Amino acid sequence: MPLSRKTKFAYGVGQIAETVKSTGFNIFLFFFFTQVLGLSGSLAGLAVMIALVFDAVTDPLAGYISDHSRSRFGRRHPFMLAAALPLGIAWYFLFTPPDGLGQTGLFLWLTGFAVLVRGAITLYYVPYLGLGAELTLDYHERTSVAAWRGFCGVSGAAVVVLLGVPLFFPETATFENGLLNPAGYPLVALFGALLMAASILLSAWGTRGQISALPTNNSTQNPLSLRENLFSIWRNSSFRALFLGTLLVAISIGITQTLNMHLNVYFWGLTSNNIALLGAGVLLGWPVGILLTKPLHQRFDKKPTIIGAALVAALASNIAVVLALLGMFPSQSSALFVPLILLLLFVGGAASGLAMISGASMMADVAQQHADHSGQQQEGFFFSAISFTGKMAAAAGYLVAGIGLDLIGFPLQASPSEVSITQVNHLAMLSLSAGIFAFASACTYTRYQLRQPATEAVLC
Repeated sequence: MPLSRKTKFAYGVGQIAETVKSTGFNIFLFFFFTQVLGLSGSLAGLAVMIALVFDAVTDPLAGYISDHSRSRFGRRHPFMLAAALPLGIAWYFLFTPPDGLGQTGLFLWLTGFAVLVRGAITLYYVPYLGLGAELTLDYHERTSVAAWRGFCGVSGAAVVVLLGVPLFFPETATFENGLLNPAGYPLVALFGALLMAASILLSAWGTRGQISALPTNNSTQNPLSLRENLFSIWRNSSFRALFLGTLLVAISIGITQTLNMHLNVYFWGLTSNNIALLGAGVLLGWPVGILLTKPLHQRFDKKPTIIGAALVAALASNIAVVLALLGMFPSQSSALFVPLILLLLFVGGAASGLAMISGASMMADVAQQHADHSGQQQEGFFFSAISFTGKMAAAAGYLVAGIGLDLIGFPLQASPSEVSITQVNHLAMLSLSAGIFAFASACTYTRYQLRQPATEAVLC
């Protein structure tokens, strides 16, 4: 029986928590600690890396425990509910360090609360992803579930970027760019904390009616050990393809996310209002990509779709910087500047949305194939393993970018007018290293083997 839209929407709302966390980390966190508080790029990158490594290591553990738990509230919902309050509290304190902390104090504050935030999101998000894989066994219905999750996630990001940036970081006479004003960060942190906690509670409540219909791990086989689980899933060639693709994409994302706000403020010279406006390009593109996912899967299948999406996303994300360095892109004063950036961000957003939904749908298929062959329901462990890979690789990307900022001598707590053209160009060239990994990821997806007819045969 197909899932109702109400159930899909309720499940999708839960993605807002992860998206708000990711948007906050990507847009605000690194920039706040380096350019507003003055923490060195290397220490900031190391702190984020430590938190990501902790997060990555706990992901498979969370998946394993969730897969093998039993309660009258199901395998997933108790963990989702338990994470809401700790996540909101840790998120707020992450952005409100006390005054007077030096380099060591800021490093410890960032490391400690980033670990707490990521620990709380792991407690929630790994079971949440496992729940999504269990809601339906239908090949294309899984794409629909993933699409609802993507739509809601984009909505959460839109609220943070389109509303939060202009509202909490307006330009003033004191601050050339509103994002350099420390007063806005506690407000946006409180806003995000409330939004994340609410989305978790609403999703858990809205999907409670599905608990009785969800599969339970009633296998007559003894549960595999954590090590045996790892070896078991690694033998799946399609999982390995997704694993390696995620690895390369995550390194690219780690570098991009670390440097993105630096590029917006210093390379492109954008104000906070312009940053919010251009953010709309990505956010408008994502729903288009999500809408295209199901028809493209039905027309071309999932593997060709994700390969094409990865290539387009990599090109759209880097072409403007390359052209600008070559003097071939319109200047900020040109009437074409904003429309062209918007167009590229829109295309990149659409391709990214398409790739994300395709990857999630493909992983659900791999997990179901494994369950049918092994008799072990391990959806949570599959998603946690792929999440582990992404986070470990992203941690490396954050550290590389942070060290890179120090190596090029990029100044801390500097207004855009205080940074030399040479330093800005070095920043742009550093950001292009992400493109190499992004293009390479598309090659790894060619090793994915599941196709629509074969998968449907497995699921029947």
